[in-house]
Amino acid sequence: MARRKEHSHDEIRAMAIQAATDLLTEQGVVGLSLRKVASQIGYVPSTLINIFGSYNYLLLAVSEATLRALHGRLAAVNAASGVGKIIAMASEYSLFAHEQRQCFKLVFELQLLDSEPLPESQGQWIARLFSLIEHEVAQLFPEMTPERHLSMSRVLWGGIHGLTMLSLDNKLFAQTLSLRDLLESHVQAYLQGMGYQRELSCY
Repeated sequence: MARRKEHSHDEIRAMAIQAATDLLTEQGVVGLSLRKVASQIGYVPSTLINIFGSYNYLLLAVSEATLRALHGRLAAVNAASGVGKIIAMASEYSLFAHEQRQCFKLVFELQLLDSEPLPESQGQWIARLFSLIEHEVAQLFPEMTPERHLSMSRVLWGGIHGLTMLSLDNKLFAQTLSLRDLLESHVQAYLQGMGYQRELSCY
């Protein structure tokens, strides 16, 4: 068992997040517990409670790390602006989800108690993710208001997320179609439906 002075508060926090991520990846959320995480890094559960505040907040820290990694992947997409970039980001989103299945699902399935408010940093990372899409939508529809860009980005990405989650659960029931093709079809159809190059859909 590690002694209290062997690691700083921040070091223990980082170790716990990494240990929880590793256990989650290997065993899923059912194989994860505060005691297992503490044992993995050589500390007692009460140490982690003192640092994170609760087991849920430890899981939320894993979720935030996942959001940071996802944002990095999407921000690094190298594609021309516009529809092509949105499709590329949608594809990268689905690839990340399949590569980091357990951590990705935790982001959307973790339920906090009423007494556990969502930290501001978590909301900020979610906003950063959506801002990547809002920017591309604004380039395609410069005549629309920022509020409209916000609404469109949520609807557009809601479909991308839905298709991705169905794929993760093997519930697309479309073995002859690739997820990438479905994502591309969704993006193109929605943007054309909103008026972008609508004339092309007539041919």
